[in-house]
Amino acid sequence: MPSLVLPPGALAHTDREYEYDVERDPANVEPIEHQIRLDFIRGGPVRRDQLLGSYNPWKYDPTDPATLPWQGVKQKPLGLTYTETSCAARIHEEKRFYGHVDDDTVLADAPAFLAARLRIAREQPNPEQALEEERQRREKWYRELIPGPNLSQVLKDSSYGSLIEACIGPAPDADRLLEHNAFVGMVLVDDDTDPDAFDRDRTLDSTYVLRESALSHTQTDDPVRLADYGIDLPAPLLVGEYQSGSQYPLIPWGDALTCACPYKQSAPWRVMCKHELLATVVCGGRDSIFLPVSRGIDVPHRARRFVSPEIAVSHQSRAEGYHR
Repeated sequence: MPSLVLPPGALAHTDREYEYDVERDPANVEPIEHQIRLDFIRGGPVRRDQLLGSYNPWKYDPTDPATLPWQGVKQKPLGLTYTETSCAARIHEEKRFYGHVDDDTVLADAPAFLAARLRIAREQPNPEQALEEERQRREKWYRELIPGPNLSQVLKDSSYGSLIEACIGPAPDADRLLEHNAFVGMVLVDDDTDPDAFDRDRTLDSTYVLRESALSHTQTDDPVRLADYGIDLPAPLLVGEYQSGSQYPLIPWGDALTCACPYKQSAPWRVMCKHELLATVVCGGRDSIFLPVSRGIDVPHRARRFVSPEIAVSHQSRAEGYHR
């Protein structure tokens, strides 16, 4: 099996080879993304009757109770309650970085994407204005875009519901989900490679050697490819196969995995897609930060690590309100 060779941006920030360029690399998998995954892992399976129907996530306004979903009609998923607390905490925790943008020892502790943006802002003709705009941008992510247009959209019948509609039970757990969805260990190759010849040379099962162009993420007008993440083919990776009929690779990046689906890739504030929500329930059922290989080739652990170990040992999901 070919080795999994990762670029600097796919490594943990503590790795000596780690390097992140905000203008070159994809948006980083940030601490809030790891924390949200842990929040949903600890929140348990999402019930069918908690999913939203015709709700329009773009009308979400955290200051207007009339626009909030789950208001007296449905019970809010516990993972989302934890997530809202994590988002409020991140606003408080990031305040110190805006006051120390000239101190790289302080910025070394900031999320990589934010630190890179702050370094760019401090070089602008009006750095105070640029920093304030960045602060407002981040706060809008945490207060509005993540809980509303992102997570409320994912938690709809038409989104996550499409992955669980054939599953038995009111709150499909890891076992039920994996009866109708799968995480498949595969070797992905480029279009110039003959999969049959490739597997014969390496005695691999040809079922699990596939051209990247056969997967769903390449079937869009502006696809994000593995090469955009610095992943050289051939590469052994985990591919999600879902009840909805789609197949998306899970790309190692920023110490974890990110789904290649267009929804997740189209905006940096989209910290979760329906496929990653399913992955959190599966991880929670296995009490692990690694996704299982349902079938196929036994890919490296780095191709299955869904949450950063560093954040997994430190983050505590909290349902109570956060007041600072």
